Amino acid sequence: MKKKNGNFYGYGSDIQSRENDATSEDNLRRAVDSYSGMSEDALLDELFAQASVARRRGELDDAKLDLFYNSVKSSLSPAQLKKLDVLMRALKSK
Repeated sequence: MKKKNGNFYGYGSDIQSRENDATSEDNLRRAVDSYSGMSEDALLDELFAQASVARRRGELDDAKLDLFYNSVKSSLSPAQLKKLDVLMRALKSK
């Protein structure tokens, strides 16, 4: 059999993609589990701490926050959107 891009006819990349998806799902599940027992105040504290770290690393900026906001706003209720607006203003001011 001939190899293509280090995999046999690309099959390896499909397997690797599924493994990456499973790893991502496991990581997400662990993250959700670790936050599930936290109060809203504790969650907000953690969010601001993580956002601060991401800003220092250059991984988060106002443009990325705007992109996130615009991608989720249409699926939120008016009450959720109001909370998100307050949260976004706070994240941008830090």
